[in-house]
Amino acid sequence: MSAMVCVAGDVMLDVLVRTTGPLNADDDTPAVITLSAGGQAANVAAWVCALGGRAGLYGPRTQDAAGLLVDAQLSARGIRLWADPQCAHAGTVVSLVTSGKRTLASDPGDVAWVNDRLADPRWLAGADWLHLSGYLLLRAPDPAVVIAVARAGRQAGVRVAVDLASASMIETYGARAFRALVEALDPAVVFGNEGEWAAIGGPTGLPRVDAVVKRGCRGSTFVVGGAVTSWGIVPGAVVDVTGAGDALAAGYLLGGPEAAMEAAARCISQVGAQPPI
Repeated sequence: MSAMVCVAGDVMLDVLVRTTGPLNADDDTPAVITLSAGGQAANVAAWVCALGGRAGLYGPRTQDAAGLLVDAQLSARGIRLWADPQCAHAGTVVSLVTSGKRTLASDPGDVAWVNDRLADPRWLAGADWLHLSGYLLLRAPDPAVVIAVARAGRQAGVRVAVDLASASMIETYGARAFRALVEALDPAVVFGNEGEWAAIGGPTGLPRVDAVVKRGCRGSTFVVGGAVTSWGIVPGAVVDVTGAGDALAAGYLLGGPEAAMEAAARCISQVGAQPPI
């Protein structure tokens, strides 16, 4: 598992709130709260390194306290950070976890980092995969920038992977427009849960594209080279499901379906979306 994965997309401060029951309206609710690096792109990069691969990350970096905390944690995990820190508002995601289920509230922060520099081929040098977070696709001010980085990767012999990210955001974006954007990226593999795939009409019709359908507690379905296989979850404790899909993607890029399911199981057995430093 020594592959090199370059990941582009969201990098955020992850505020994880764990309670034993629903929030009490107009009153206090006992909780365990942690702060850590997060965001789909950052999570994938962190799991790539934890699983023995190498990762480069191109995403927003800020000079505020949140940005410094996030940078320090990602660098400590062995991730190479490419974008220059900006005087900007850091993105934040609040994850409320109750009884193993999660609810997310996201503030993407400043998106000015999504510009032509993203397609600079120098940060893709030596990569086996370019993983594009769906949040990057959904929030990019100009989709042409994302298409350009995918093209730069393919021209360098790098395979492109895309995660669909969010069914509700796809519906707001427009299902046809988003599917057309995914097709324009010419990916080798696309990841999505059942709701996300349903939002764009399913994996059929995407020529030459492998598909991974994440089904939560029912495992995952992998369509690789036209062959369909279903894998059940790896038995083990379920502590926190945050980031399981990101760990699964990292495992798949490094070692295929079996490694993907093992990585997801490892993720949900701990607290937080990223592996311990």
